[in-house]
Amino acid sequence: MLFNKYCTFDYPYKDINDKLYNIIDSLSKKATKGGSQITHMNLHEHEIYDIDKILAYVMKCIPNTAIKLGEGNSYGGKMNYNLNEFKIAECWGITYDKGQNVVKHNHFPYCLSFVYFIKVPRGSSPLIIEGKRIKAEEGKLVMFHANQVHWCNKSNVDGRCCLVGNIRY
Repeated sequence: MLFNKYCTFDYPYKDINDKLYNIIDSLSKKATKGGSQITHMNLHEHEIYDIDKILAYVMKCIPNTAIKLGEGNSYGGKMNYNLNEFKIAECWGITYDKGQNVVKHNHFPYCLSFVYFIKVPRGSSPLIIEGKRIKAEEGKLVMFHANQVHWCNKSNVDGRCCLVGNIRY
């Protein structure tokens, strides 16, 4: 299947993760259907310095992601879209404790989604995209087509935390 693809990147400044965890942990959250806790979905609009640093990195990774995920979507070898038109539409923090998960879902109609792993205690569940297990590792950024079904199985540990979001075109 053409759309069963994703891209991973390693954020080079992982020392920011403790700050990010504290920021997300301090924000008010609501429970998802699987019990995980999410913040408001507009963190990209709050001008939070450390979150903005990660989001700048996400934006920096979009060209490579667009090229890889857009394979077969070009005219004469040239992309038929403008890389400057991708924008972060939603961004939120999510935490998981033991027994919590995220149910199968997708983010259509957005074009891309991302997960940045902030805190990944030993024994944390992987991200699963269309049945493909992607190991959760601190500092890893995963970008994928937003219409792909993805989820996270029940956590075996407390304290797993991610920054996630959707990108529009």
